[in-house]
Amino acid sequence: MAYSVESITLSFIADATGGEIVLGSGDEIISSISTDSRDCNGVSVFIAISGEKFDGNKFIPSAIEGGASGYISDGGCDFTDCRFAIKVADTRKALLDLAAAYRRKFNINIVGLTGSVGKTTTKEFISAVLETERNVIKTQGNFNNEIGVPFTMFGIRSEHEIGVIEMGMSNFGEISRLTNCAKPDVAVITNIGESHIEYLGSREGILKAKCEIFEGLAKDGVAILNGDDDLLFGIKGTLPFKTIYYGIENATCDVVAGNIETGSKGISFTVDGRKYSINLLGKHNVLNALCAIAVGRHYGLDDESIRNGLASYETTGIRQSITEKDGIKVITDCYNAAPKSVCAAIDVLTTVAAGRKIAVLGDMAELGEHSAKYHEEIGAYAAENGVDELVLIGKFAEYTASGAVGCNVRVCKDNDDMERYLDSVLTSGDTVLFKGSRVMRLEEVANKFN
Repeated sequence: MAYSVESITLSFIADATGGEIVLGSGDEIISSISTDSRDCNGVSVFIAISGEKFDGNKFIPSAIEGGASGYISDGGCDFTDCRFAIKVADTRKALLDLAAAYRRKFNINIVGLTGSVGKTTTKEFISAVLETERNVIKTQGNFNNEIGVPFTMFGIRSEHEIGVIEMGMSNFGEISRLTNCAKPDVAVITNIGESHIEYLGSREGILKAKCEIFEGLAKDGVAILNGDDDLLFGIKGTLPFKTIYYGIENATCDVVAGNIETGSKGISFTVDGRKYSINLLGKHNVLNALCAIAVGRHYGLDDESIRNGLASYETTGIRQSITEKDGIKVITDCYNAAPKSVCAAIDVLTTVAAGRKIAVLGDMAELGEHSAKYHEEIGAYAAENGVDELVLIGKFAEYTASGAVGCNVRVCKDNDDMERYLDSVLTSGDTVLFKGSRVMRLEEVANKFN
């Protein structure tokens, strides 16, 4: 996919990346960038990004043939059948450096956010609130990695006032590189869970990796943190930034929700005596909304704008979608799965169900040596919270089943087997939850029933 930019010159790119212009004058105007050689029609420059299994430099000829005017390479710049070329030491680093330099061209505030779960929903709540009064650019989809964040930066235009940038990671150093690209004025951490614990060793390791976001935070920046999270609240008073905490259980937080009332399709709550409503279920989404309130207040938005922004957001796709067909209520929440988010999804199931409560659960990925333990705990949580039946799939299904004492359990060998079983047992009045990591593709089964 190609991305347009407000015009920059070849010399600007070379200066930003520390690259050498080996072909061209430096005065060439660059108006678009691509890292995909298949999508270079009319593109100014192709950046030859390499991955673990491919060498992007090998695609330079096809990118030029497809319409790119020039390229950036960390290999040999021998291909000369084009207008310009820049040689850099590392094209991945060059992409981040170029995006950082491009971001500095604009007078824009950046809200950077990370966390183990809830990042995207929180990003959408924050954006919905800010968009009521400001011109906002935000991360699209899950473009939250070392390729996606730079391309979000390239989308900045002179009219944008605030950017809301999601930052994901699976190991140490990744958030550091992203935050030093985006240079946030506000840093948000939603929580410290168990996602990626396979690589980071412990929740304390995850905390350390998430706190890398502060490396790029402006000196007069603000940290906005979940005060219900024990590890995040544990760093209170240690940061050299103004820190705002939000929470439900922790009454000492700066932004605290009370009077939480759950309806059939959403939740209402109060903060400082003011009532707010969201079109999502689950207390975890109240926390996400509280974060957006904190950000909105920081930027001086009036309460009516914050209230309207929160109320305007509705989830789509495979994130907590609740539908009903033939009397069967289906909760599709298959974007990803970690212990915290699976427990939250089970809470939603038990809240909305009037009849039988059936949880269809797939594996939670990237939990490493802790996988068996966490899956067993999920089984126990489901049983203890009134789930009537667990329908399981994946290599850790047996551990989930072992924890679900007193709960009916069915382990399926594949998605087709699961679909056939559910088709035979679901009846009007049932509520069924589909929750698992993306690799499990449970949405394919859920789609058969909604």
